[in-house]
Amino acid sequence: MKRKTYEAIDYRDEIAHVAARLIFDEGIRDLAFAKRKAAKQLGLPPRTMLPSNEAVEAALAEFVAEYGEIENLPEQLTAMRREAAHTLSWLPWPAYLVGAVAHGTAGPMSEIEIDLFAESGKEVEIFLLNEHRHFRVHTPKASAARRPETELILEDTPYPVRLRVWPALDERRRKKAERGLTLAMLEQLLQEA
Repeated sequence: MKRKTYEAIDYRDEIAHVAARLIFDEGIRDLAFAKRKAAKQLGLPPRTMLPSNEAVEAALAEFVAEYGEIENLPEQLTAMRREAAHTLSWLPWPAYLVGAVAHGTAGPMSEIEIDLFAESGKEVEIFLLNEHRHFRVHTPKASAARRPETELILEDTPYPVRLRVWPALDERRRKKAERGLTLAMLEQLLQEA
């Protein structure tokens, strides 16, 4: 008896582009959710192989380059980077700007994402309370393979700031290119703008 074979069709590029549009238009901040929603919109089965986060960010960069002249987007990106630099300057732990603001692909609904490396999420929460900062706690789903210990969303900033708290050891395990933008790198970008 012959086995049935199915042609494997790679929809990852198409999913990445639809996810990028969703992120830009609807302000979806969770890349995994955007990819799943894009696959569903395309009528693909739930077990479809999804694109990498880097592929979605590249598609988002293309989308922003094409439609980025909408409503002062370059000025908003600069303002968001200034806010990120300000936040990085008062955090006492190693911290890096990541995501759309770091890559220059921030849309109207984007948030500032900062990876922070500390001993524990509670330590960061106590620090924020002592600094009289308003924030809410978000615990990532346990099913995610690489996930931060906790996420703290600052609510007293002009733009949403998401602090993703990772164990301190993770900083050394990541390659420098994977860490994101340091305060010095961000200040250099702002001077060039």
